[in-house]
This record gives sequence, C-alpha cells and structure tokens, in this order.
Amino acid sequence: MKYWQRTRNYRKCEKEDGTLIHIITVNGEDVGVSAEVFEAYSQADRRERYQAERDSGRLLSLERLAEDTMQLSHLTDKHIESAEDTAVQEMMLKQLFNATSLLSGEEQALIRALFIENTSEREYAQTIGLSASRGL
Repeated sequence: MKYWQRTRNYRKCEKEDGTLIHIITVNGEDVGVSAEVFEAYSQADRRERYQAERDSGRLLSLERLAEDTMQLSHLTDKHIESAEDTAVQEMMLKQLFNATSLLSGEEQALIRALFIENTSEREYAQTIGLSASRGL
C-alpha cells in the first residue's frame, strides 16, 4: 500500500450483500456519499497529489528568496524598480537635461538624432550635408 493510500480520507467498502459503499471521512466522522461525489473527490485528491509531486523542489518561500538574495519583484512579469532606483534615475535625467542645455544647437540636434531618433551616423551626415567618410 502506498503512503498516500494510508493517509487518504476516502475509501470504498463492500457491504455483506456485495454492494459498494463510498465513504469520505470529514472531521473524524465517516460519511456515506454517492459514487459521483466519491469520484469527484478522489479525482481532486489525485490532482492535488500530482501537483505536489510535480512541484516538489520548485516551491518558493520568502525565506528561500532572502537566502538567494532575490527580490520578489523579479518573479513578476514586470520588474518593479525600487523607489531609490527611480529617484536616482530622475536625478540623472535632470543632470543630463541641464548638461545638454549647455550645448550648441547643432550639438543638441546631433544628440537628438543619434540617441533619441535612432538615426545612423551616415543618415545624419547626409541630412547636414557631410560625407560619412569625413565623420561627424
């Protein structure tokens, strides 16, 4: 007899006349149920055992995540940045904006074309009338 068979709380028993009765133990009390209810209950139990066997070794816990130094946000579809990371990024963007405002109009146009509009150097050189071999 397998371990799960000893610990399950449902069983079939044969009466003296040879008919089967279906029993589910609920709160320590045996309850007779129909064959349909018994079948549905036993299928749910099998499905639960299968899931547990399939997932063994893959279960996650907050303690395990802490041990592995993994952030909970890495398990979601979207990575959520921390408030610190967001604040640092905003400060860096402000500094970048302030620094680019010190550049000439031509230099700003070059940065906008190459890094924001994803224009190639060759295309930008043609736009401003330079040959690509001379460089920007």
